[in-house]
Amino acid sequence: MRALPVTLLCALACAGCGNLRIERSLHEQPGDWPAFARGIDHTATAGNPVTPPLTRAWNQDVNAGVGNGSPVIVDSVVFVATLRGDLYAMAAGDGKIIGWTGLGDAIQGSPTVDGNVAFVALSSSKESLTAFDLNDGKARWKRNYGDVETSPLLYQEHLFVGNTAGTFYCLERATGDQRWKYELPANTRMKGIRSSPAAEAGTVVFGADDGWLTALNAETGALRWRVDTGSPLTAAPLIRNGIIYIGNRQGSLLAVERETGTVLWRCATGAPVVANAVPAGDLVVVGTLAGKAFGIRAKDGTTAWVTDLGGPVSAGGAVAGTTVYVGTLKKQIFALNAPDGTVVWRDSLDGRIRTSPALALGKLFIATDEHTLTAFKEAPR
Repeated sequence: MRALPVTLLCALACAGCGNLRIERSLHEQPGDWPAFARGIDHTATAGNPVTPPLTRAWNQDVNAGVGNGSPVIVDSVVFVATLRGDLYAMAAGDGKIIGWTGLGDAIQGSPTVDGNVAFVALSSSKESLTAFDLNDGKARWKRNYGDVETSPLLYQEHLFVGNTAGTFYCLERATGDQRWKYELPANTRMKGIRSSPAAEAGTVVFGADDGWLTALNAETGALRWRVDTGSPLTAAPLIRNGIIYIGNRQGSLLAVERETGTVLWRCATGAPVVANAVPAGDLVVVGTLAGKAFGIRAKDGTTAWVTDLGGPVSAGGAVAGTTVYVGTLKKQIFALNAPDGTVVWRDSLDGRIRTSPALALGKLFIATDEHTLTAFKEAPR
């Protein structure tokens, strides 16, 4: 086991090599990024602009690749979960490691941090959901809900996760006990849930390998509606102003009315969409595995612009003001001008970008599959 630096920053401390303990209470600040795509609706939009050009603030080795979630930032602490099953905490200012802990097998998605608790889902593990107490460095509870490859959603004091066997759960935040579950109809072992759920107005929505978008009553688990998109859904849904946007592996981006499940439009991109869409003004921006970014008009699904990024996009973007940041599997991070899709800045990283960026504290945080978390800041002008 490699030795890790011990850092004190703003009364934070590491309890020792291989341990994670933060010796103060964490309080979510305006502009923090406490969960995948920032919030329950997955709008992935920063509270303040982060204006390119950017320059590197720091790099940190997290000793394993990072999956399909995003970094999480709460109260000047950056959290990253890895495919080796580790949860890291770093100081947002300089990237120094505060502590880390091994939780089990691979963590595919993002942790969700609420107060002093990090909720972490794991795949291929006997204890696939953990509530980790960041103050005492121990798990408050662990539960087995099957292999989970998504980011847990915390909504109305309940946790929502789906597993690769096709079962979707609502759990008690405090104990991890099951409140209700929903099983995909006529399911087989090949029809799992790999789409991280989103929520709005008492409704929780998620996609599945069977191609159906499902909306459930968040309180009771009762089915509200299901829509067949025609192709597997691994992208997470975006909810904005009562409309759900989600792309499928056939290459369509759909807009679906949250209340009724009515499909308002479909836009063909010509290549699989596995990344979540993000909102940018009157557009929805999404990337494809063919390496194209699309700016699509939210009102009618027509294409405003298409930008060739030169590499597959497998993770969603992040929005700051009129700038959309998006990474590719060709190891590049781009800043696009949202109104017209022009590239206004780019940089190369050491590995493929399979995770969504995060924006907080005037910085852009991006992880790669080569074990690195990089923070960018605005370049001096």
